[in-house]
Order: sequence, then structure tokens, then C-alpha cells
Amino acid sequence: MVLLDPNLAAAVEVKAAMDRVCADNRKSFRFIATSNEDEGFRDADFVIIAISTGGLEMMGHDLEIPERYSIYQTVGDSVGPGGWARLLRNVPVFVRMVEKIERLAPKAVVLNYTNPMAGLTAAVARTTSLRAVGLCHGVFGTLTYLTRVFNVRKSDICMRFGGINHFFWILDFQVNGRDGYPLLRETLGEGTLLKYDKASSDPAGFSDYNHFVFSELFETYGHLTYSADRHTCEFFNRYVTDPKTIEEYKLVRTSIDDRKAGVQTARQLTLDLASGKSPMLPRSVETAVDIIQAISCNTPFVDVVNLPNIGQIDNLPRGAVVETLGMVDGRGFSPVAVGPLPAMLRQITEVHCQIQMMTLEAALSGNRKLAMESLMLDPLCAHLSPAKVRMMGAELLSAAKEILPQFH
Repeated sequence: MVLLDPNLAAAVEVKAAMDRVCADNRKSFRFIATSNEDEGFRDADFVIIAISTGGLEMMGHDLEIPERYSIYQTVGDSVGPGGWARLLRNVPVFVRMVEKIERLAPKAVVLNYTNPMAGLTAAVARTTSLRAVGLCHGVFGTLTYLTRVFNVRKSDICMRFGGINHFFWILDFQVNGRDGYPLLRETLGEGTLLKYDKASSDPAGFSDYNHFVFSELFETYGHLTYSADRHTCEFFNRYVTDPKTIEEYKLVRTSIDDRKAGVQTARQLTLDLASGKSPMLPRSVETAVDIIQAISCNTPFVDVVNLPNIGQIDNLPRGAVVETLGMVDGRGFSPVAVGPLPAMLRQITEVHCQIQMMTLEAALSGNRKLAMESLMLDPLCAHLSPAKVRMMGAELLSAAKEILPQFH
């Protein structure tokens, strides 16, 4: 396993932690830490990508500049002005890397964990013939919430869902063979989903609390979506353009200081693993290892996948990366068809597919006009005049001038 990082010191620390975990558990994996891309990519079987071009400094601009235009993003890594800017600066790096991967390891499979998930996974598909997929744990969050509602195991629930990353819709589901939505309304009675809120976090630190948006969207549209309000709220103008509304819905904004603290916490955990002070973590819900096994051993596995739309969601634009179930085996990835989204859900989802494709095209071509048009289309900019949107976009591009060569 090759740990590739421009910051070699970080890769060395992770290597020490993994070496210790393997020694303590009598496993014989070999880890190599490097900052050399050619060494990392050559003859790779699988490449897991988790990067952030520009780091926390650029993410700071993603949040601070839109805030001056009354857009208070809670995360800012997928949609809205923050997601727009993040996609534009990650695309050139992604394209350079995956073209090198295709040259040095043409049979490699790319597993992308980088946001904006949809646009960057689409960038791989647009520029190479590599087998690639975008992965996210979002659906598992909603599944976990439903286990609390019905007091059942995850294996007791099956779901049909479709949409885009961080904005999927549970089209129907069953609980121990019973239709889920009628059972959910029966279970809730006169109450709402909020009565099942429970403050908790998983080993990776993802918190699970405050579901006012989640509950309201179910009451409004009749379908469940991602249970993480801090992501879902950013797909609607009404939640994040007024500080009072953010407070009303108890939306948690992740500041750059919060992220810096998270980096230090993660580093300390790495050092504690390396020293033996901390035991090996429990298995997470992430499925990269299951995918690697399924492809390597041709043992079919069904997973949540982000793949270009070839008809798995019949009434969303072809080519946009969408989120559905998919079959993974020795051939790679085959999305499972879910049919069309209901009319209302299609309307509020399709606009984000269009933004995704327009922004990606602008990032690939350096077309500044198209980039601004895609930003103007974003619902978070609906309260701004076109001139104001262009001003905000220009500020975001200027802040990242050194790493946006296609626009400068």
C-alpha cells in the first residue's frame, strides 16, 4: 500500500501508525510513504483519491467571500459558491493525476472520496477511460436514522433511492417486508421525525444531531433525503441566506478553526496509533475495502455508487454523475436503474445536475463566462442580481488565482 502525499512527513506518520496496527494484529501488509506521484501511481491496482487543492486556506475563502453576499454555507464543499470554487480548482489537479494514472497504471480502478463528489468523478469519466466511482457514506446516515425510528437492524431495511451526492431521495423502502412510507406515517402519528433525534458521532467524527431540515423536507415533499442537515440545507436558498434562519433550524456551520482543530485531532490519533497508546479503530461504514475485494476476486457486491447517468435515473440529464445502488464485480461498476424521480423531486434535483456539468466544462476549458453562468444558476445565489453573482465569482477566482491557471 502506497501512501502518497505532497507532505511527506504526514505520509510517514500514517505509515508508522499502520505498521504498528499491522504488527499488533499479525498482518503482513507493506506500506510505502512517498511524495513522488510516479512511484505512487506506477502499476497501481487501485487508487483512492482524497485531496483538497488549496487546503484550508482556500476553503476559508470559499466561506468568507460568499458570506459577504449573505450566503452562509454550513460546509461549502459540494454546492453553492463554495462547491463551485472547490470544483474549479480541483479539476486541473484531478485531470493531471488521472491522466498520469492512466499512463502508468491503465488497469487501475479509481475510488474518489473527494468533494465535490459528482463533478470530480465526472472529470475522471470525461478525460480518461479508467474505471472510476465516487463514494460517500450519506445513504448510511439516513439508513441509521430509520433503524432508530423502527427499532430494527440495518439489514431489516431495504431502500430504492436516487439523486445526486448529498441530495438523494428515498423513493420507496421496506421494513421487514412492509411498505416503509405508510409504516413511517403510522409510526410518527401526529409527531415528526425530530422525536428520534439523538446526539451521537461515529469513529470518524461525523456528528448526527439536529434534523430540522430533514424533517421539514419529508413533510414538504413526502420523501426522505440525506439526514445530514448541514449538507442538505445547502441545496436550498431558504436555509443559508439569513443568520436567523440558520439559528432557527439549528444548523451547524463548520468553521476553518473547527477544521484546523480536526486536523490536529486526527494527527494526534495517528501518533497514538503509532505509539500503541490507541488501539485499532473499529471498522467504519466506508466500503472501499469491499469494492477492492469484489473487483479483485470477482465476488459481486452491491454498494452506493456515484456514476455517470446512463439511464439509471431516467429523467435526469445523461452524463451527470448521479447516486444510486450499483453492482461491483470483476468488470467494475454497473449502476442499478431506479426509474424516474417524481416530478417535484426532479425539478429541484436536475438544476444541480446542470450546474455540475456546466461548471465542469468551464473548469476543463477555462471558459470564464460559462463558469459565471453556472454560478448564477445555483439556488444559493437566487437572491443576488447577476452583477452581484459575477462580482462574488470574480472574488473567488481571484483568491485562488495561483491555482486556477485555466482562468488566468
